[in-house]
Amino acid sequence: MKFRFMTWPINDLGGTRGDELRRLPTRIILEPQQFDGEGRSSQCEAKVLPYTRRMALKVLHIVDGESTGSSLRQTGFRKNGDILPWRDALYTGPVPRGLTLRQLSRLRSRFWTGKSTTEFDKRDAALARHADYEEVVLWFGPTSICQLSLVQLLARFGEHGRSKTRLSLVSAYGGWLGPERLLQAYAARQPVTSDQRRLGRRVWLAFCSPSPGPLSHLLTTDLRPLPEIRDTITFMLQEYPERHSGLSRLEQKLLRTVRSLGVTRPGFAVDAPLRTETVGDGLLLDMLRGFVTAPHPLLRFAEPFTGKLESYRFNGSKITVTDVVRRVLEGKADYIALNGIDRWIGGVHLFGRRVHWRWDERLQKIVSAR
Repeated sequence: MKFRFMTWPINDLGGTRGDELRRLPTRIILEPQQFDGEGRSSQCEAKVLPYTRRMALKVLHIVDGESTGSSLRQTGFRKNGDILPWRDALYTGPVPRGLTLRQLSRLRSRFWTGKSTTEFDKRDAALARHADYEEVVLWFGPTSICQLSLVQLLARFGEHGRSKTRLSLVSAYGGWLGPERLLQAYAARQPVTSDQRRLGRRVWLAFCSPSPGPLSHLLTTDLRPLPEIRDTITFMLQEYPERHSGLSRLEQKLLRTVRSLGVTRPGFAVDAPLRTETVGDGLLLDMLRGFVTAPHPLLRFAEPFTGKLESYRFNGSKITVTDVVRRVLEGKADYIALNGIDRWIGGVHLFGRRVHWRWDERLQKIVSAR
């Protein structure tokens, strides 16, 4: 028996094996049953076998969220690989130290959904297959949501030691880029260095620490391997309650906006901070809800509101400040002493009417609570 191997482009095969097969180069094996002396066969059976993934150039693009993922898909990046949105705003909610990725993902899933623990299962399963790719490209820009996801991934890849899969970084937010600039950013990607891996792991462990001390200490060290991480660390530290008012920097900014507008709608009140802050509107709307429902509220409804606070109808309600706001913003009253706090900043759980740490705006650092 003799065999002859021939190859055709996969597009010529019609629907032979489905869409998943069309993504890989394919070889066709002709198995002649009988050959004559000139190599002609009287019968021939064709078999379609996909090349192995190692034989095909495949890239896994890990992106910050759906916006960048959509931009990459529209630009054609799926032709040579897959796109994996990371989709977790780590600047809010619990991120305690000592959990495996699976344990943390389940905790984060419950935080976002209120009940489900499987929100990130498919994402984590895709990440676990990263060795199937010749290259993994991390698309994370300078925003806090991007930088925190980046250090989480760098720490994760660092746990696996050396790998044949190349790891590269695009330091740009793809959701803001058009097709031409996306291609330019991809062409300018840089290999992730060992210094970046080590620093990423240090920042991640500090962020997950039950104390802000390790994160604060990082600001005194060399952060040049990840030049955008300094602003993210500062951003997270400024979310601790301010030394006198008990409000975080974002909370103060949001309340000043509402006060300046007089009577406004929550959906409109968050618009001004969002022009300069790289957070989601959900975080800011939750802050407004908290101010309305606090035992000593800082905001009240300017008109009767009968809808559910958690619903989208809250965004269209009318709110205004109470008399307590002025005293709190001036530091003459402490919001936490009045209302308590229940908030996670990385691995730190701030809870109750007394907290161990405060942000001192004048000193620009975390100080012990008074």
